[in-house]
Amino acid sequence: MNPDDIQQLATRLITARNTQQALTAEECSAIQIDTREHAYAVQAAIWQRKYGTQRPRAWKIGNGTDSPEPICAAMPEVLAHASHTPHTRFRTLGIECEIAVRFARPLPPRAAPYSYDEVVAAIGSRHVAIEVVDTALANYEAAGALLRLADNMLHGSFVLGETISEDCAQAWPTLKAQSFINGKLIAEQTGGHPHRDPLTLLPWWANEGALRWGGIQAGDIVTTGTWNGMHFAIAPESFEARFCADDAHTLGCARLSFGD
Repeated sequence: MNPDDIQQLATRLITARNTQQALTAEECSAIQIDTREHAYAVQAAIWQRKYGTQRPRAWKIGNGTDSPEPICAAMPEVLAHASHTPHTRFRTLGIECEIAVRFARPLPPRAAPYSYDEVVAAIGSRHVAIEVVDTALANYEAAGALLRLADNMLHGSFVLGETISEDCAQAWPTLKAQSFINGKLIAEQTGGHPHRDPLTLLPWWANEGALRWGGIQAGDIVTTGTWNGMHFAIAPESFEARFCADDAHTLGCARLSFGD
């Protein structure tokens, strides 16, 4: 992709989301993104158009399907636990039940890579989180990994929920992740994170992913991927993500309600 191609695709993705007229499967099949760097360039072009030089303060990270290296996307909106937002903002509405972290200390770029222990020691708090899924792509599964990456990894919004104890880190494989839509349990998984420990990808973020943003700053938020899949609803009234201990005790939750 040349710079004009990148800007044109950014325009198409912005327009598709603003008008809620998704790019069709035929349109998606005609889009050629050659590399992850091109997909990230599209992300950056979209961010610059919408937010100028403002630095993001929240990101999502996860596994890519086209390469072992993780992938990331900036999240422009951080909603508080129990927030309310119009569902008409979104073309599609999906929920992912996640664990997010907020860093208390900066981890600036340096020559020697940060270790897992160093990165975890910089975390100030761990939170239950909801990622709201939305996309400019009519058939995101068929669109391909690089186009999904360019479409901000299908990101719609984000809710930073209640804090959970640092002690939970000793029991990640035993934690039960529950997703609710309109108060109904629609997904439940014990130890469901792909890496068992959701903090596994954070050293990559510190040593590589965050470098394009000048490294990690105090207050930065990173969410670490779904524990029980992605689940969609039409015009829902509410989403809730909840984590429970193996004795069914609730450790924390995140809620989001919708309206007109």
